[in-house]
Amino acid sequence: MPRIARYSGRSARYLPAPLPSRSIDPVATLTVVGDVHRWWRSADSTFLERSRPDLSLFVGDLGDEDVEIVRLVAELPVPKAVILGNHDAWQSFGRKVSTPKLQESLSLLGEDHIAYSVREVPRGGISVIGARPFSWGGPSLRSPELYDEIYGIHTMRQSAAAIVDAARNAQHRDLVILAHNGPLGLGDQPEDIYGKDFGKPGGDWGDRDLALAIQRIEGSGLRVRAVIAGHMHHKLAHPRGSERMRFVRRGETLFLNAAYVPRVRQDAAGSEQSYFLRTRWQAGTCVGVEEVWVDVHGNEADAVAPAIVDIDGMAPVVDETQD
Repeated sequence: MPRIARYSGRSARYLPAPLPSRSIDPVATLTVVGDVHRWWRSADSTFLERSRPDLSLFVGDLGDEDVEIVRLVAELPVPKAVILGNHDAWQSFGRKVSTPKLQESLSLLGEDHIAYSVREVPRGGISVIGARPFSWGGPSLRSPELYDEIYGIHTMRQSAAAIVDAARNAQHRDLVILAHNGPLGLGDQPEDIYGKDFGKPGGDWGDRDLALAIQRIEGSGLRVRAVIAGHMHHKLAHPRGSERMRFVRRGETLFLNAAYVPRVRQDAAGSEQSYFLRTRWQAGTCVGVEEVWVDVHGNEADAVAPAIVDIDGMAPVVDETQD
């Protein structure tokens, strides 16, 4: 079970806090693949096929508009939901129009790319909602022209409304939001879950539209149980060598950042292991979070429950159009 850290200022103390269990309800597994950046091995495919999670979640940045990596993911014979990241539309943002590679990537993924749509997980009593794809983080959409071309969206307000519409179409009251980047409002220090650690460090680099959507969803009586994203890497550029706080809880909502980059490490014997994040869901509640390392044969080599830090609520986000 995860440990819960009571967070005050810059310190945290860890207290045992087992998550609730409902023995009569089935348990669903959602296995998360963090930012890939072309670090994908045949052992990773083997692990997902063998472990058979109810849904595999990809938070994006598979490659720099790399169609072949997208094809490998699209052809995985497992249930999956994908949200593409900024690197997956890198050239398209520069040109402010979708390139043939981005168009092919979206075509290959089809309905598995769940931007502004819903994927149901009835076994876990949850619905997975897709947020805005291609996010770079920060206050700008970067290319309203690209979003307008693909989704008919060109402002933060319209994007927030599209996420909310997807949530209202969900079959379950308990929701998991899949995003590339997390929401605004979770901290402005470089080490915070979506704090800015590059350029001039400091500042909140979360998505305004996602924060607006969460406010509206919660105001409608639905419950956002978790936001699963990546984008902001675990190792900080400033201060160099430090690590990001990647697992936090605000009220009843978990915020999980799966961007362990690069996602392949070497064990003590020099053999490669790759990173996954596994969550378990029962009757709409998360009952387990584990960081999992997989060996070259596709077998689970290690699994550790991370510390989860309790933080204060997100500051209200002003409902305004901001491009």
